Amino acid sequence: MTTRHWIDWVNVLLGLWLLVAPWLLTSTAIDGLAALNSCSVGVGLIALAAFAMYKPTVLGDGIGVILGAWLIASAWIFGFDAWAAVPGNNVIIGLLVIGYALWAMRIDTATPTANVRGLRTSYA
Repeated sequence: MTTRHWIDWVNVLLGLWLLVAPWLLTSTAIDGLAALNSCSVGVGLIALAAFAMYKPTVLGDGIGVILGAWLIASAWIFGFDAWAAVPGNNVIIGLLVIGYALWAMRIDTATPTANVRGLRTSYA
């Protein structure tokens, strides 16, 4: 398994965590905007990771950075700070998503790619 695919699988796990976190961290967030936000970002992260497994791109990694930044900012934009576990979870997961996206971006720009015939390699 390449490093790139390892990062994608970690993002799938982070997305799955975001899907279940509102139910595990707090009972009052289940019905609110916190759960909707967490589930939306989780589904987006899983979809982005699945697409990156198929075709890794720097644009996809950039979207990952945006998802991570949104996850961090959303805790205070929507006023989730009333529940102590939600902002902490959002910040930790958001930082992990940003870190993995930047790492994948570095891998995507440094990995040699073969030309159409496969005769020579060049850097993307």
